[in-house]
Amino acid sequence: MHQSWVLAVIVGSGLLAQTPPPAPPPPPAPAEAQVPQPEPKPDAKADLPPVPKPDVQAEAKPFDQLRPSQRKLAYTLHRAALSAHELGYYRSHPRVLEVRETLESLVAVKADLPEKARAALPAVDAYLAKLRANHGLYDVEGKKTLLEGSWKDLQTAARAAAKAGAKGLEPRLLKLKGLLFDAKVDAAAPSWAAPEPPAKGKKAKAVKGPKAPEGFAAQKAITALWVKRAQAWIENTPQEVEVKGETKVRRVPDPAQTKALNALLIWLENEDLDLLRDPGFAWLDLRRLGAAPGAALLAHANDIATSKAPEGPAGELALLPAYEPVIADSKFSKGEEKRPVLSEVKQGAPAVDLAAQMAAFQKLARSREFDAK
Repeated sequence: MHQSWVLAVIVGSGLLAQTPPPAPPPPPAPAEAQVPQPEPKPDAKADLPPVPKPDVQAEAKPFDQLRPSQRKLAYTLHRAALSAHELGYYRSHPRVLEVRETLESLVAVKADLPEKARAALPAVDAYLAKLRANHGLYDVEGKKTLLEGSWKDLQTAARAAAKAGAKGLEPRLLKLKGLLFDAKVDAAAPSWAAPEPPAKGKKAKAVKGPKAPEGFAAQKAITALWVKRAQAWIENTPQEVEVKGETKVRRVPDPAQTKALNALLIWLENEDLDLLRDPGFAWLDLRRLGAAPGAALLAHANDIATSKAPEGPAGELALLPAYEPVIADSKFSKGEEKRPVLSEVKQGAPAVDLAAQMAAFQKLARSREFDAK
């Protein structure tokens, strides 16, 4: 029985023709395996084990099976998750984006720098990779990430970059020198907590509390915008509603999804420092949200809104499929004035590596536009 089953699998794979028949004829196979075989041909790969044909149906992307409205919901939630991840950087350090953007400006002109001026760039690339992997300037143990190499090499690269057109990098890097190279400068991540008032009877000056990082409010507004856009594509599901005193079933926006997105919007309306201190803020991280960040953001909306911190390690960044929005003119446009709307969403291949993916995600995360091709 086992031999007959193996033979049936080999015949089904269409690879039996690659193996020369043995001298004695094989015993009769089951009816489903008795398929006329072509004449065997010499094949250099005849000794290799047969490889079953791929299951075409199993390869279908789950995204392709979604309805258009579901794809648009997935896309807008994805953009909300990317924007929330970018918002999460601010919690690491008030100047984390200044560090990232300055170093990225230097890497952007790498090809225009002379060979001698590129000595610092491998260390800069490695530092940026750690910054993205840690979602900020500090690792999982709270230790600050330092830029390897020397200030002299970095300064040389910045001066060469100025000649290549990227001016102003040297003074920007000089302001960040201690943060990049000195372990004692901001050795611990900020807590954002308000300082304790001085003891009564003492003349000690009250310590000033922290301020929300510059740019935080603007990024928070972008995150809220994408959450609002996702509300337009909430799934309609059959629900019992009361119509003129009678209970009837109608297709209305799913109440669970509606509640989750409303909770996120209300939470984002809090004061900036209140959000930065909120334990639920830790969910705004692609390492936490996983392979489907948009869906995970929706699923954990109640945790975020109720200040429930995630448990366990944050995990690692993963390569994610790309979403490609298609924009068209609304059929409700008036006269010559055209109103662009999200017409369709397609799914593309992931980026070639994490560096390319995160560079693309950063651009999308800080944009209010659909970025249609």
